[in-house]
Amino acid sequence: MSTSSDTGVAGTAETADLLARRRDAIEESGWGARFHLFQPRNLSLWVYLLLVVLGARELYRIAVPIAPVFADADIAGVASAGTFCLLFLLFLHHADRYERTPALLAATAFIGGGIGAVWAMAMPGNAAVMSLYSKTFGQVWAADWNAGLTAPFVEESAKGAVFVLMLGLAPFVIRTVYDGLIVGAFVGLGFQVLEDMLYGQNSAYSNFGVDQVGAVLHTFVIRSLSGISSHAMYTAIFAAGIVYLVGTRAQPRRVGRGLLLMASAMLIHGLWDSMLALSNANGFVVTALMAGITVVSFVVLFVALRWGSHRERGWLRDVLAPEVANGTLTEVELVALTGEQSRRRKDRKAAIKGRADGVSKRREKHVLAAALDLAHDLSESGGEDNDAVAHSRKEIARLRAGRA
Repeated sequence: MSTSSDTGVAGTAETADLLARRRDAIEESGWGARFHLFQPRNLSLWVYLLLVVLGARELYRIAVPIAPVFADADIAGVASAGTFCLLFLLFLHHADRYERTPALLAATAFIGGGIGAVWAMAMPGNAAVMSLYSKTFGQVWAADWNAGLTAPFVEESAKGAVFVLMLGLAPFVIRTVYDGLIVGAFVGLGFQVLEDMLYGQNSAYSNFGVDQVGAVLHTFVIRSLSGISSHAMYTAIFAAGIVYLVGTRAQPRRVGRGLLLMASAMLIHGLWDSMLALSNANGFVVTALMAGITVVSFVVLFVALRWGSHRERGWLRDVLAPEVANGTLTEVELVALTGEQSRRRKDRKAAIKGRADGVSKRREKHVLAAALDLAHDLSESGGEDNDAVAHSRKEIARLRAGRA
């Protein structure tokens, strides 16, 4: 016959085990790790700075001499590309649900992709390869296939090189495929924004400066319609493949998966840039190809997310499991936050349906969001209680009580 003291000892042992698993999960995942850019003994820093300086010098060389003449185009390019960038950043913030990417790391990846990858590597690399194609296969063939058989190799390699530098600078932060997807997307977004600005300016130049704003905005609208299935997505997939290929402390090497994701990113990129050649400039075929390639790119991204989120969900469960034991969260809420990706919607509905009396559906959704904030605070504290953790717990209690 068990006694109350036996039950208390068992409960204490179970709680201690849950807390130990929480600390192990935080240690293995790298959640809460800080990112410091200035690492003078790290060669990755100096290579990164060299690429950014070289890229900035090339951008300055091209843009500054004609800036007074095309000032309207430049302003319109910055405004339109900045708008797209802001919207995509909001999307990435929503997608980065398990552990927040440090803002400095995101900015470093963005600048590396936008300045270093575009101007220091991709532009001279594209020009060199296209020149070889023209000399080898002739101008007509090159006009059809230059983009599709150059950009996927040169540009994905350039952005991939920047991501490898991010791995070298933040090995304690970028540990999983999911981390690769998010940080890779920031690299690709920087590339895409700077490239969109370049295309917009080129459209103004081609019109000899007539209706500069209209030319830039027309280009912006066209490229924005295909912006989701573009560089940010390609690089996210490619970077996830790199993480699988090289492996990390938390992610065992899966060479086959890595090569498959990297090849998929380049193939999708190549098909997109070859649409006119593949369709023989037939508008209906171009539209069909655009729709088909977009669907395929999202399928590949979804597969990468499914592969990458498995470990993240397990760590999140270990981090939040003690909060079920202490009554902060319910088991149903924990399942809604950490269950299988395919059941995520059903699990969330179950948590909302099983909410406590007096708690509205809207407040229960806020409770789930606040639980993720609690996980973030616990990760930053190494699993220990502090003021931020206490505040997050009080916020969940406040939401349950329905107090404003």
